[in-house]
Amino acid sequence: MLIGDKYKVESDTLNVTLYYKQKPRKSSEVERWRPFAYFSSPKCALKHLINLEVMETGLTDLKSVVEKIDELYRLVDTLKGLPELQRPA
Repeated sequence: MLIGDKYKVESDTLNVTLYYKQKPRKSSEVERWRPFAYFSSPKCALKHLINLEVMETGLTDLKSVVEKIDELYRLVDTLKGLPELQRPA
């Protein structure tokens, strides 16, 4: 699953893996996806991406950063369809 233009998530029976798109260094090279983090659930992977993206925004004060991360975590927690959020029937 692509997330924006620089990240993607893939999973197997053991891990959820985050990849980033590596830009080619030479014109003869192609873009490649490189793994950079492994998680036990999609929810953990999304929360890690939140941390990365919020920190890259340049928010200047700690209170704003913490509030934004908390807001996005609450949003992830409400997502339907993530395995750890599904309830037994």
